[in-house]
Amino acid sequence: MDLYQKNYIKLLQLLPSLHEMNGPAKLTALGHTDVHVDMIERHKHRLVLRMSHYLQRLHGAAIPDPDMTIEVFPLAETVGALTYSDCFGSRKVFCPELMAFSPLAKAELNNFLEQWLTKMIAEGRSQPKSERRENAA
Repeated sequence: MDLYQKNYIKLLQLLPSLHEMNGPAKLTALGHTDVHVDMIERHKHRLVLRMSHYLQRLHGAAIPDPDMTIEVFPLAETVGALTYSDCFGSRKVFCPELMAFSPLAKAELNNFLEQWLTKMIAEGRSQPKSERRENAA
């Protein structure tokens, strides 16, 4: 099993209603700030999600840190990172302006995604049951 399949299994563990998801979702855990999940694109064979953990600042609005865009291929049962940003900067796997693909960025972002999903599972994060029913309706 490769990293993309492992990440798919972990994402499904966190978001059991992923296949029926049609609106925003939250991953909650007692004592931790929520991770927000938004559906950016939904196609027959591909979903694009944005996952954001909002860092509360002392003075001012909360900022997403980290903030990732990921693509899900339900039939292949894989998840891959597309973009990453935090308070220090951002990275993309593919830069359309330059028509450039970065294998290094792809590897690093997918490894980070695996660590982040693992950490969220360890923290006991889950989508509230009421939200799962709402999201699937």
